[in-house]
Amino acid sequence: MKLDGFAVQYFLSQGFEDVASVSISRYALVDYPILYDDTVDMSGHVVLVPDHEHPTRDLHAKNALFVCTGSASAMAARDAGFSVIWVRGDVTFRQLYNSMLDVFVRNERLDAQLSAYVKSLAGFQALLDACSKAMDCKCALIDSQYRIVCQADPGASENMENGESDLLEAEVIDLFMASHRYRQRRKSRNAFTIPGSTDLLMKNIFSGDDLVGTLVMNHDGTSLSANFTLFLLNYLSPFIEEMYAHLGSFDQPSSGSSRVRITLSGALAGDAASAANLAAALIADGHSKYTNYVVLLIDRSFTHESDAELDYLARRFELSLPHTYCFVEKGNLYMLADVGTEEADRRRAFLQSLPVAARDNLAKIGVSKPFANMMQLALACEQANIALSQGSAINPTYWYYRFGDYALSWLIDRATAGVSPGVVRHSALTTLEAYDASHNTELAHTLKTFMNCRYNATAASAELFVARSTLLNRLERIKELTHIDLDDPHERLYLAISFELGA
Repeated sequence: MKLDGFAVQYFLSQGFEDVASVSISRYALVDYPILYDDTVDMSGHVVLVPDHEHPTRDLHAKNALFVCTGSASAMAARDAGFSVIWVRGDVTFRQLYNSMLDVFVRNERLDAQLSAYVKSLAGFQALLDACSKAMDCKCALIDSQYRIVCQADPGASENMENGESDLLEAEVIDLFMASHRYRQRRKSRNAFTIPGSTDLLMKNIFSGDDLVGTLVMNHDGTSLSANFTLFLLNYLSPFIEEMYAHLGSFDQPSSGSSRVRITLSGALAGDAASAANLAAALIADGHSKYTNYVVLLIDRSFTHESDAELDYLARRFELSLPHTYCFVEKGNLYMLADVGTEEADRRRAFLQSLPVAARDNLAKIGVSKPFANMMQLALACEQANIALSQGSAINPTYWYYRFGDYALSWLIDRATAGVSPGVVRHSALTTLEAYDASHNTELAHTLKTFMNCRYNATAASAELFVARSTLLNRLERIKELTHIDLDDPHERLYLAISFELGA
């Protein structure tokens, strides 16, 4: 995201009362703050300069914007011929650094969010809402026939309570759109103001050489706010034009993706008709009738992120994991993901990309069992919850947890809550462990390995690195000591649970 000098000055003015500019760099590419260093190429960057540093003409800083915390550094930078913003007052360099770093991070997130909206064809209202919320501005989109396509106002409800008028209720917009002066502006690709209005700026939206609409934003009447609004118009309009290129009109997308999101809530409530509609919407959106899905619970609470991050996080995950739809249920962020059939490469690719997506977004993920019937959607959400809570407790360093890997341990924990494990543990295990301790044998481990190998003697002997005859002799000794019947399915289940209790 490119921030011009007016945008940098505006952001600083929100956190510090006294910000003055000697001159403004037209385009300052913001990566991250670069400390003053005469060996570094700082061309095109925003450079934060403490007061004790005095920039000279020898610096490699063409088209850079210097943000200074004191008069000495500001005057030195200006005398060296650089564009300067001077933050005056009691601000420290660390305060300035942290403030600008926060701005850069928020801008990076907004970039990712708007790009995700365009890629997922979320519609123009989503673009306006995201920009309006992030930059605290009012904006509206009007088509070539002067009809309102959509509008966004972060303080709409508050304004209604205070009796303030809406952005587009003013007759001045209607009059200007129908005027001769606007018709003269219809080929202009630059932002312009509405004559007679001091708080509205407009920018035409084009599809190729054809004018298709106009983006409108307001400001508070000051030159600083007006210049920042001009920056926002130039920033948001390319996203709108790219969205228009994909959709071909300003109509809200009627794709299967929208139908999926609309029918999700009903399916979560267990409504059979909504579940059927969801299945049909998924097929209409390009999914196979015979595919399988999983539900993911995405949690980033350990990084202490606020609820406002959910939408940003959802877009990031939808970009990272194709064939997915994020939704919020009871304050939690879930994702419905198409993982294909058991034999398909898609499921393997999904499982390989899942830990990467979790790590890149600093999130932990619980994954349900695969399912095909949308009536199981709410059940899958519960499975994802169980997988995340149980997996985090057992393996806190993992990035994701599959329900099938933790279902048994969770079930045993619930069944034996408040009961000592020794009370319900199979007596055969106690006998074998006592025998092993006194005779230096591994009968208990041999039995567990045999069970884990699905009672296959060949596989178990290979796992234990012993001859098959040795394994069979050990199993006979186990039967003599414990009198267990491994052909009895109830005995097998009891032993499996007992091994879990001792794990």
